[in-house]
Amino acid sequence: MLLLIFLGGRISLFIRRMGEVIGFDPGAQIEMVQRLTWGVPDIPIRETFYGYHPPIGFLIARTIHLLGPSPEVSIQIVSFIASLVVFFTMRGILQWLHLLYRPSGMAFLYFSASMPIQISVSTSINLDILVLAMSTVTLACAIRLLWPSIAFHDTHLPTEPLPLSFGSGDTHACKHRHDTLLAAFTMAMAVAGALLIKFSGLLLISIPPLVLLAAPRTRGWLCRGTIAAVSCIAALSLVFPYYYSRYYIPEGKFFPLNTEWAAKEGVEQSIAKRNEDVLRFYVELFKPTMVYAQQGPTSSDAEVNRLSDAWRDLWIRDGWTGETHHAALKVGLAYSAGVPWLMAMGILMFLRSDRRSTLWIRLGWVLLAFSAVQLVALIQYIYRIPFAGYGPAKGIYILPTIWGIAYLVVSAFQDQRLIPRIFQHHIPLLQHACMCAVAAFVIVNHAIPAY
Repeated sequence: MLLLIFLGGRISLFIRRMGEVIGFDPGAQIEMVQRLTWGVPDIPIRETFYGYHPPIGFLIARTIHLLGPSPEVSIQIVSFIASLVVFFTMRGILQWLHLLYRPSGMAFLYFSASMPIQISVSTSINLDILVLAMSTVTLACAIRLLWPSIAFHDTHLPTEPLPLSFGSGDTHACKHRHDTLLAAFTMAMAVAGALLIKFSGLLLISIPPLVLLAAPRTRGWLCRGTIAAVSCIAALSLVFPYYYSRYYIPEGKFFPLNTEWAAKEGVEQSIAKRNEDVLRFYVELFKPTMVYAQQGPTSSDAEVNRLSDAWRDLWIRDGWTGETHHAALKVGLAYSAGVPWLMAMGILMFLRSDRRSTLWIRLGWVLLAFSAVQLVALIQYIYRIPFAGYGPAKGIYILPTIWGIAYLVVSAFQDQRLIPRIFQHHIPLLQHACMCAVAAFVIVNHAIPAY
């Protein structure tokens, strides 16, 4: 039932939003889709505002555009398909780990997929949903490669007949080798693909090591880790020639940013101000902004960089991208204020049960660690380009953090040991109530989207 509700909401939202130009820099992305072709996939880096981005995200939309839809609709189609890839790949991960049909697994899946910013990127003009899709594929391949199913099953109760022989020509051994090579190859392609969409695709390199560290130390652990490392090296090797010729030779750096020349004076002034007092820069970064109280919650601080702007983006539409429906604003404010408390409870529950080494806990370590990687990368990006006028603290830049947020929210309700004994016999009823709350979350966020 939840699956039908989710798909119905997502499809109806796509139909309602088709043709609407929504996003932070939609014009720049549409321009690239119109200009790039598979025959000429690049233009001078500084010629257009989005000219510094790798081309694959634009070329995918360009291919659909050649079939008839307008550029903006073509990009929306790509975003919609990518959002479904994110959902069904994560669903496959949970199914592989035997968590899909547990209340915690279902709640995590639908909560993370229905957060306001996740719904927004499924129909808006953006590249970040493509990177999120590649992140999900990389996570799925890393888990399949590094967490073999035999480590989580009772070997005394095989699910299929044991082979008569265990040689290299055995059917089971051949299938295992095939699955291993397929996972390694797909992971390399996903990482390389992400790097050819946005620079932030580089962060996907951290997923295999995190999955490996959370894996049970079974026979072959080091060998599987070596295969994963080779996959990552292969991905970097595939994109290195492009990055070297496209970026390093003309710009002297592998990751040039358009703000460095589009707002050169502002960037130089903000860097000088940052260098005067680096400690104050970090303190201001983590302090709550006063702009919301003065100008409203949809406004951003144009003078000082605040991470609170990135948090706001997860739940409430930035006024730069357009107006927010009154009902959606009220719902977003409730989420923005209430979710941190649930996350705090989830952290306590997670730390209390982290020694149990269940699949849920192992998955949690990976998701929370990757969310932390995303946050650190955003802080580094803001440090490099501290010009607040261009709004570097955007929530859309750290989309994978929705997994960490959703995991902690679900963990706040996941431990049945906290339920008083007199209510223990009502656990099935409480689980149904939680699933109804998740269904309501899905329905409300698709019916009155924040963006």
